[in-house]
Amino acid sequence: MSRTRKVLSAAAMAVVAVGGSVAVALQASAAAGCQVDYKVTSQWQGGFGADVKITNLGDAVTQWNLAFSFGAGQSISQLWNGSFTQSGTAVTVRNASYNGSISTNGSTSFGFNGAFTGSNPVPSAFTLNGTACTGGVTTPSSSPATSPSSSPSTSPSASPSASPSTSNPPVTGGAAQLVADMGKGWNLGNQLEANIDGVPSETAWGNPVITGAIFDRVKASGFKTVRIPVSYLNKIGAAPNYTVDTAWLNRIQEVVNLAHDRGLYVLINMHGDGYKSVGGSWLICDSSSQTAIKEKYQKVWQQVATKFANYSGRLIFESMNENFDGQYGNPTQPCYSNINAYNQIFVDTVRRTGGTNTSRWLLVPGWNTNIDHTVGSGFVLPTDQYRSASIPAAEKRIMISVHYYDPWDFAGTEDGTITQWGPNATNPAKKSTWGQQDFMDAQLKKVYDTFVTKGYPVFVGEYGSIDKTSYDSTNNRYRADYARALVATAKKYGAATAYWDNGHNGQHGFALFDRNSATVTQQAIIDAIIGA
Repeated sequence: MSRTRKVLSAAAMAVVAVGGSVAVALQASAAAGCQVDYKVTSQWQGGFGADVKITNLGDAVTQWNLAFSFGAGQSISQLWNGSFTQSGTAVTVRNASYNGSISTNGSTSFGFNGAFTGSNPVPSAFTLNGTACTGGVTTPSSSPATSPSSSPSTSPSASPSASPSTSNPPVTGGAAQLVADMGKGWNLGNQLEANIDGVPSETAWGNPVITGAIFDRVKASGFKTVRIPVSYLNKIGAAPNYTVDTAWLNRIQEVVNLAHDRGLYVLINMHGDGYKSVGGSWLICDSSSQTAIKEKYQKVWQQVATKFANYSGRLIFESMNENFDGQYGNPTQPCYSNINAYNQIFVDTVRRTGGTNTSRWLLVPGWNTNIDHTVGSGFVLPTDQYRSASIPAAEKRIMISVHYYDPWDFAGTEDGTITQWGPNATNPAKKSTWGQQDFMDAQLKKVYDTFVTKGYPVFVGEYGSIDKTSYDSTNNRYRADYARALVATAKKYGAATAYWDNGHNGQHGFALFDRNSATVTQQAIIDAIIGA
């Protein structure tokens, strides 16, 4: 992606280069003033992303609106940490329910994605709460300028857990646009799906408490999507309501906000509830208690979807993770039929909760997210009968989930037998006899032929290979080659990707970052992914 920085001439009124600041008067009853930092964070053909930071230099305010005009016909397509209206080139951004108050010398920010043609100059002037830019702190007269409307056109939700996007923006664009926007993704693995004896806890498997710093590092490294696996397990109450523990659901929302507020695409799923090997698991496709399982599944997703109903289209839900009967081999019936039924319940339930959920992209897997068992017989695409009528008939809002760890003897087997992969391998004895680039290409072409050609995008939600440098010092070279090839091939066939990072660095670990210090540990692999 191009990260071109646009620079304006010195004649631009009160504006410095992109990433500079603009002083704006802030309406108040006494001293007023503020600084606005408008930064173009990324730019690509026809589109761009921007962050806007407002620092209050005067007396505290309790609500705000920021108005400006684009100078070259740009338009905003989606915005987070506020709501917006645009008429022609004129834009007004209003605070969300949770960021309206700005103390003296305090700050708040919002971000957005937009479109442009030709040039993309920084707006040359801003007004805040109706007061024009002054370039410094001012003391207004006893009759201050017009205050902000007490009834903004888009009222933020009064709920303390309101989402970062309260205006229910429509989800626009088809499969190709979604894949392009999601770009390269990363998994926050072994965190919100970690558990002890069936009780989820984000630190249960040795990773630290999640903070915004790790998402800052992930975004700065070039990733645009974060997949956040989630387990519910024993945090679900008894029948008939199956109430999800409030504190756990709130923590899930807090973590989602940490990523979503940074402009990232965010994906959450139901991850460990279908693993027979996990204590408290219950989404078991070959269990005899299917009526109760399906009722529980519907109730849990209803609560989760309601919690996030007003979030922007950058939030995606995934119905489940690697669900199968636990026996590797060909799918069995009626187990596969139950997996198909879970997917249908998921789609129907999410859509009926309203808000942005009526048009949100929803991700569904086949048997164990296995490519062959998803493109082959047995998998049934769920119908989408409750989706918004505003979605063009030719556009889908369902995407297909697959994982890729072939050949497993290179990607996941915890020994030093196979440590090299691809055409650059130097030792044939260290290279698997199967699962090379031709196989990878053929597998991803299958999902292209089966789904992408029909308008359903594909998401390779997990891929990667473990660290075997303790056996072979050259191993990371081949891990990078593997990641580069997978991402490039997926892109070729219309699929987005997310690298599996379990937070573990060192022998047999998948980690690209140190989550304790929010630093990079595998720059070469990251470079291979982002450069693919």
